[in-house]
Amino acid sequence: MNNIMEIDLSKRLEIKINNKKPVGLEDLSLSLLAFNHQFHKFVESEANKETDISSELLIKEVRSGSIIVELISHAAPIVPLLWEGGSLAQWSKIAQEICGWLLGKTEKPPKELTKQDLQDWNKFVEPVAKDNGSQMNINVSDNGKVIQQFIINSTEANAMQNRIGNLISDLDTPEGNVHTRKVMYWYQAKFDQNSDTGNRAIIDDLSKSALKVIFDNNAVKDEMLHPDPKFGKPWHELAYVVDVEVETVRGKPKMYKVLRYYPEYTFDPEAE
Repeated sequence: MNNIMEIDLSKRLEIKINNKKPVGLEDLSLSLLAFNHQFHKFVESEANKETDISSELLIKEVRSGSIIVELISHAAPIVPLLWEGGSLAQWSKIAQEICGWLLGKTEKPPKELTKQDLQDWNKFVEPVAKDNGSQMNINVSDNGKVIQQFIINSTEANAMQNRIGNLISDLDTPEGNVHTRKVMYWYQAKFDQNSDTGNRAIIDDLSKSALKVIFDNNAVKDEMLHPDPKFGKPWHELAYVVDVEVETVRGKPKMYKVLRYYPEYTFDPEAE
């Protein structure tokens, strides 16, 4: 197969910033770098892993007047077969859908976004967000004919950044939920009373998955790991009634913190 990269000059993506104030060089550079990074991730994730495709955007021309940056992409012979209209048009469509989602126009983004992705989109709209009354036009053309276009004004850019800030905050902040008197049994235990590492338990009422367990204080831990000898079984083979705080990330339970243990309710889960 021919893996020689060629530059497709017929298809171009133009980013035009109708600015009211001078745009900082750093803001413009970071904006373009963030856009290029997202385009790169898009092409790499969509293309066949065995296909050698360059996904770097190249600056074709920077024109005077408003800030107009014309971008082109590398193209291998197989690239036009992946997307109708080429990678630039397809990427512009995805970018427009992501912006629409950040503006609350749709319930779900067209692709899952990481914290880094959100930070990239924050940088991309920064030159417009800080310049009241400005706007950014994104156009894709094929042989001079516009085939894809969308616009982001300063009000929308600010709204996008506010949404991004909230989304990143949600990703960084685990949610805590306290549940009282729940039956917990051990799925895996390290059998080391001096360490919580490796201890995982199941609380069927809260999650069918085995989650990591930590203890709120050493007194609760010590009491729980020394049950009444009448059971004739080691502590990790018994079931317990506990108060727990469930730590969640993105709405999914990730860890149990045992707050209180009710020794009178301890039982052998295998006993009839």
